[in-house]
Amino acid sequence: MEKYIHWLQQQGKSEHTIRRYKTVLKEFQQWYEEMTGEVPFDPQNVSAVDLQDWKNYLINIACIENPKTGKKKLAISTVNNKIESLKAYFRYLYDTGAIKDNPASSLSVQKQQMPLSPRWLERVEKNKLLHYIDDKEKQKKNMWRYARNRAIIYCMLHAGMRVSEVVELELEDIDFENGYINIRDGKGGKARRIPMNSDLKHALSLWISERNTKVPNTNKVFVSQKGGHLTISGINNLFTKIRHDLRMEGLTPHVLRHTFCHDLIDKGFPITYVADLAGHSDLDTTRRYVATSDKEMKIAVESLSSGRYRV
Repeated sequence: MEKYIHWLQQQGKSEHTIRRYKTVLKEFQQWYEEMTGEVPFDPQNVSAVDLQDWKNYLINIACIENPKTGKKKLAISTVNNKIESLKAYFRYLYDTGAIKDNPASSLSVQKQQMPLSPRWLERVEKNKLLHYIDDKEKQKKNMWRYARNRAIIYCMLHAGMRVSEVVELELEDIDFENGYINIRDGKGGKARRIPMNSDLKHALSLWISERNTKVPNTNKVFVSQKGGHLTISGINNLFTKIRHDLRMEGLTPHVLRHTFCHDLIDKGFPITYVADLAGHSDLDTTRRYVATSDKEMKIAVESLSSGRYRV
């Protein structure tokens, strides 16, 4: 496994991605040893049947509800992430000659029913959030938090960045001269380049200028005042505060990503273009992000009416 981890580092994979791969590999290794009694674990002995059994094991967990929350113990999306991580590992072993056959070549992800109406911000909600985050009083009280939090929100709302991509963003990933953010290691290892609009460029420029006065010797874009890297937990805490202050239930980092995709489609951009910006390899994923709201469907159908019977 260590050679694989070293290879991932050489490929420029983020710390977040490498941690996820290591966790999945350790989980699979533990499961395999318990099921087969083969200790120590040897990937050469793993068969396609073993991998399918492991997938079924994960799916069974995904069907179990937590009695306290009523939610599934494991989301299908999480199951698929684990499958993709393991497929990548065995593909590496096969490509490097460590195994003769790739047992994961036929292992497929689990299909899931996509939700019809993902949550995004309506125009009033979006304006409310922007008014909150742009409040000059916050700037006067604490310029550091004002500039940083504003830049974080703008990265999600104006660039559709995932929370993991925000925390892994480095200074060299931002090309101010040409106006782009480069995501080197997105979900599934997919790289992409996102144009910066003037609002996002200004927010990042302001934040980096403020950041460099106190913490100049780190490459991560988003840091604490003590110089530590901002974590996903830290961003979730920020959203908890915003939800409380604005009384906006359901506001999450991913809702801003939904909003980014939906607003682009709403302005007439083709779904393939939005898929590229969002880093989707499957257009069905993009269609889920831009699914039409109930309100919009009513307006669309009503537009076909003759108007004679409207109240």
